[in-house]
Amino acid sequence: MFYGFKSGSTGQSFFSPFALVLGALCFGTIPYFARIGFSAGISPGVAVLLRYILPAVILAPYLPLALKSGPSSRHYALFGLIMGLGAWSYFYALSALPTYLAASLFFSYPALLACLRALSGEKLRGSDKLVLLLVASALLIILAATPLPSLDFCAIMIGLIGPLCYGGLQLVSRRTPSYLPSVSIAACIFAGAVIAAIPFALVEFFFWQGTAETPSAQPIFGLVVIAGALPQFLLAYGSSESSGRKSAYTTGFIEFGLAIAISLWVFTEPLGLGQALGFTFLLIALYLTNEPARLPRYLQD
Repeated sequence: MFYGFKSGSTGQSFFSPFALVLGALCFGTIPYFARIGFSAGISPGVAVLLRYILPAVILAPYLPLALKSGPSSRHYALFGLIMGLGAWSYFYALSALPTYLAASLFFSYPALLACLRALSGEKLRGSDKLVLLLVASALLIILAATPLPSLDFCAIMIGLIGPLCYGGLQLVSRRTPSYLPSVSIAACIFAGAVIAAIPFALVEFFFWQGTAETPSAQPIFGLVVIAGALPQFLLAYGSSESSGRKSAYTTGFIEFGLAIAISLWVFTEPLGLGQALGFTFLLIALYLTNEPARLPRYLQD
């Protein structure tokens, strides 16, 4: 399940790639369950709560001891708050923008990671500069190919908060010393994510104008289990401390690719050559991003 539970057996090594692929596919269903959830009256803040509540509850027994263990636990709880904010940003973008555009904004995080590295005083590598160029070009092309009535520029700005949060998490996590086991880290992070979602859910309770056109059972189950707890544990099982760029790129490729497929085939959003070129640029940028992070891949989504 988590690194602390890994046995290192041959059977697990055999099934780990399948767990990674299945976990990435589950993450890729987020736009589908989010969009049908909005139709059922679920707000973005509630959607974030649904995604993280089950892992937080399952790992709650590890939380008290972790919080008593020192400042590292508070760092990871703060990471969870940032992760929750980033998730809300993504869900809000999905509620107001075409699915492919919201997903493209989310997967622009390699460029925002490079910007954060530059702001922190690190010298950008040639690959970082190429990533910046690719992502900027991709977003400009995708925005230009999107019909103007579908562009909510406020939602676009909010949608960029998500990749900024996730890029920042990758940057700071490798600088955070930790003496906690993985289950304790995950308990702190998921608790922080749930706490971050509560204010959004409360505010949206009064202001969110959902259509409530469809039953809510399917999106609730999908957000809690299929796009929530299940992929967290699948990627935790399939990942390892030595997982590098290849695993991160593969899971990101699957997650992004499924989101685009849902946009095209489920929600019948018109996609042309411009969007396809932009998606290609984003996938290349994702492949070029190799930021060593202390947080496992499953705790960055």
